[in-house]
Amino acid sequence: MSVFFIPLSLIGCTESGESNGETKVFEIADTEEIVGRKSEEVLTLRKHYMILNPPRGLTDLKDLVEGYAKDHPVESEGRFLHLSFYRESGDLPRDWRPDEGYMNTDRLEHHKSDLIASITWSDAQPEKEYDVYGKSEEGKILKRMRFVEDRLVR
Repeated sequence: MSVFFIPLSLIGCTESGESNGETKVFEIADTEEIVGRKSEEVLTLRKHYMILNPPRGLTDLKDLVEGYAKDHPVESEGRFLHLSFYRESGDLPRDWRPDEGYMNTDRLEHHKSDLIASITWSDAQPEKEYDVYGKSEEGKILKRMRFVEDRLVR
């Protein structure tokens, strides 16, 4: 019996989506937000992503989210876009989902300590602005860098 248990548990580990130390980016399910009414000229679209094993260097982190946004374009016509990127943590695991329970809510705004990068732009202002953060394990910002496209803003 235990002979079969070990291989089954190993198979379970690989099927659970573990990243094996590789950097992976994916959209967090059930978190897309559209703010505004379709009758309004500009809507705000907020999308949220998880980065497994993010790079430690802030320039490398900026390059990662920039490349991801280019490889996974978001329709921006008539929209202000805000893409947020979070690291995995004990409070924000890779399979996290929002919880709107009656007595207990768990929303992404409760996980700002795990926010490590963001991109904002609109079709009216197409230059993308990137904010990347180096944070402690507790979520304290240790270093922040802001870019407008490839220009570092001081």
